[in-house]
Amino acid sequence: MVDVVMATYNGAPYIGEQLDSILNQTYKDIRIYIRDDGSNDGTLEVIKERQNRYPEKIVLISDSVKCGSSRSNFMQAVKSTTAEYVMFSDQDDYWLPNKIQHTLDKMAEVENRVGTEKPILVFGSYKPVDENLKEKKDNPSNRQEAAYKLKFSSLLVQNYVQGCLMMVNRALVNCMGDYDDAILMHDWWAALIAAGGGTIEHLDEIMMLYRQHGDNVVGCVDVKSYKYRLGKLFNPKTKNSNKAVLEQAKLLRHRCLNVMSTDNRKRLDDFIGLYEKGKMGRVLSLIKGGYLKSDIVRILGQIWYA
Repeated sequence: MVDVVMATYNGAPYIGEQLDSILNQTYKDIRIYIRDDGSNDGTLEVIKERQNRYPEKIVLISDSVKCGSSRSNFMQAVKSTTAEYVMFSDQDDYWLPNKIQHTLDKMAEVENRVGTEKPILVFGSYKPVDENLKEKKDNPSNRQEAAYKLKFSSLLVQNYVQGCLMMVNRALVNCMGDYDDAILMHDWWAALIAAGGGTIEHLDEIMMLYRQHGDNVVGCVDVKSYKYRLGKLFNPKTKNSNKAVLEQAKLLRHRCLNVMSTDNRKRLDDFIGLYEKGKMGRVLSLIKGGYLKSDIVRILGQIWYA
């Protein structure tokens, strides 16, 4: 069985179509766990209508927690799952019919190679579309995740794996734990656990249509445009990003050190320790350890604010 986790908030315009795309998958042994974070636009009505039609497939999580962000909402929702494999779904995309089956086949292949005890993450690719699911012009090489830097040292400073594309095994879910403010995104957190203590594998196949509209929390961005690069370089948040990734790394060490390889334990300790050095020492350690972001402008900003 595969559990699909969906975190919702004011997603009424698209959530029905997304739920139908999941319910119509070729792989049928699924449950969809939905946790709504206080929608007031009719989202719950759409969910309950589908739940009445598919009561054995849709579980609406009910609790008193107010999350206030998608990362916290997903982390809260995933705790309800029980299946051996878990996938994450945004409320506004559209899954192609073989998404679950093909990802599960890849997961089985990886587990046959490395075992089921290690945290494993498998993820596919997407096609960007507009709000009406019509294909948008796009150069995949210009996306942030195009290079797929999946080494642990790279993932410590930047995420390359989107939650809406991933499947994780139970060993990884068991390591995720409760939400903490140090967790920058639920998918980044899962990727760090997999890279540090297990395996991440990319399946080069279009798995879903990634809907782009005015209300996206995270969109499909041309990271090679000068506007994007300069915006990142001079964004005040860039100055604080080094501190943020350090706090996330510290939490990872606290929670997941026991599942990591000896080499990755050392990489993690070296990364945390470099922030105790002077500026020149930090810069040299970032470069030597391979703790660098995806492109030259981001690296310059990382070093400038180190």
